[in-house]
Amino acid sequence: MNENQWGGRANIGMSSLILIFIVLCLTVFGLLSLSSAGSDWKLARKNAEAVRGYYKADSQAVEFLAMVEEVLSRCSQADDEKEYLRLVKEELGSFCQEETGIVQTEIEMPYGQMLHIELEINRKEESGYRILAWKVCHSVDYEIDKSIPVWTGGNHSEGIWTVTASD
Repeated sequence: MNENQWGGRANIGMSSLILIFIVLCLTVFGLLSLSSAGSDWKLARKNAEAVRGYYKADSQAVEFLAMVEEVLSRCSQADDEKEYLRLVKEELGSFCQEETGIVQTEIEMPYGQMLHIELEINRKEESGYRILAWKVCHSVDYEIDKSIPVWTGGNHSEGIWTVTASD
């Protein structure tokens, strides 16, 4: 009878160990899921902020475009092309390059970016201009570290070399 009691206790102990292992696995998977969801939430918030920043800059660019259209309509009474460009340069100031007839501005955005707008003044166009560029650019220069520590097989003090990737 003593052996029967020992065999019964072993079965209860084994099922308890399996149950503890299952609970531990579920706890670890639950914590990993929670961590992943937190990272996804942070990434979604950052993405939403970037999109919000782009559309804010885009609306400012549309306001700039409306201002340029208003200036061009006021200057359209000029007789010749040189007088027209001079009046436009006078009205737009630093936005306009008189010699090239290009109007440009840059609107700051989050994360070191800017919206670059470039317009070519052309009286032959219906709107009086042609859009050359409407793009997002980096406003901050950054340098990417391309060095990689490589172990060449020697002892630790003399075996590490830094290899720089070439462009």
